[in-house]
Amino acid sequence: MFLLGRRIREIRHKRKMTLNELAAKTDVTASYISQVEREIIEPSLSSLRKIAVALGVPLFTFLHTDTVDPVVVRANERRKLDLPESKIVYEFVTPMVSDQKVEPKMEIIYFTLEPKSWTSEENITHEADECVFVIEGELKVYLEDTDYHLKAGDSIYIKENIGHRFYNPTDKVVKGITNITPAIY
Repeated sequence: MFLLGRRIREIRHKRKMTLNELAAKTDVTASYISQVEREIIEPSLSSLRKIAVALGVPLFTFLHTDTVDPVVVRANERRKLDLPESKIVYEFVTPMVSDQKVEPKMEIIYFTLEPKSWTSEENITHEADECVFVIEGELKVYLEDTDYHLKAGDSIYIKENIGHRFYNPTDKVVKGITNITPAIY
């Protein structure tokens, strides 16, 4: 298993645990653990499970590979969603589910909303939690029948399936970021 032994050793050292201490907690010998750490032998699944429990980490910590390349989204290459009936522009900071490069668990979206404009005529709902952070300007957030006035640096957390829409009450463009989880776009 690629780098399995190195991972075990790194975690053991972080826990300031000796080979003998780990062996005592796992009912395997210190010599066996040493051979695993040096990639001389591969541990059985049973032994690996005992090592994971003794180190206080989930078993998958040792089973996943770090060979997945990070997905970089360049500012000038962001996917944009410009809704014709709205004055809001969304730029996807994270990859979209439809990109199929990764399966994101969340979405971070940079948005701009023109002055004196709504995001939509009606409240929208979706099956995802959303956190909106205002970077610049002011934003009125309407949740069902209640509205909240946000200024730069403010944020609001919106639970899934809560009807909401945004309004820019000023004469300047508002800029912000929204984080949506799970990813829905």
